[in-house]
Amino acid sequence: MGDSASPRSSTGRDAPDPDDSYREFRRPLLVLALTTAIAGFVDAFAFLRYGAFVANQSGNAIFLGLSMAGRHPTWPESAASLVAFAVGTGVVSQVRAARSRSSPSARGLAAAVLAMSLWAVLNVLLRYGHQGGLPRVTLAAAGGLALGALATLFARTAGITTAITYQSGTVAKTGERVGRWLVGPGRGRSRARQGALLGLLGLTCYAAGGGVGTVAQERPLWVPAWAALALSTVALLLRQVRSAR
Repeated sequence: MGDSASPRSSTGRDAPDPDDSYREFRRPLLVLALTTAIAGFVDAFAFLRYGAFVANQSGNAIFLGLSMAGRHPTWPESAASLVAFAVGTGVVSQVRAARSRSSPSARGLAAAVLAMSLWAVLNVLLRYGHQGGLPRVTLAAAGGLALGALATLFARTAGITTAITYQSGTVAKTGERVGRWLVGPGRGRSRARQGALLGLLGLTCYAAGGGVGTVAQERPLWVPAWAALALSTVALLLRQVRSAR
């Protein structure tokens, strides 16, 4: 996942990138900050409630490894979240790619809000997984599905790869960009600085969201619903772009 310039059309001119947040949103940096904070918020909540992440699938993969050594008894929750995240990403990616009068970002956002709202309702019905067992596995899957849908919302910001949920990649790319910023060739330093600052923005917002989610899980009433409500406000920042793809 590297940084890329805008693709060129057959005429040789820069063509609009349909997956770039500057094309999809009026305030892309605000949307990036808000959605990444939401991901951190619900990820911390889910981990403390279910023993599994809903956004950090690298963590869930490690939990599955720990379970093989008998050190992580809640492995079904981790497995359910991981599989559901992949399903959510796969399905919503196809929803975004479908031919429609609405924009890909509008369709992806609607799917993410719907999945997050479903997760909120299930949390109330299943008492936030308090009883453990199948209810908790179901909730981990519902959360993974919602965050998989959310992960499709951002691909690039000003041609620079950005992510809402995959923060391991953000850390790696930020370190790479800081190195290019400090000692790289002169022509690329400005872009490396921009990418590094975008990475730091994402990491800061994810961590801040995690802190709020940690506090919120102590009184969890409708926690995913608050995330769905915050996510729905992103619709106000959508650009009015019609897409035929």
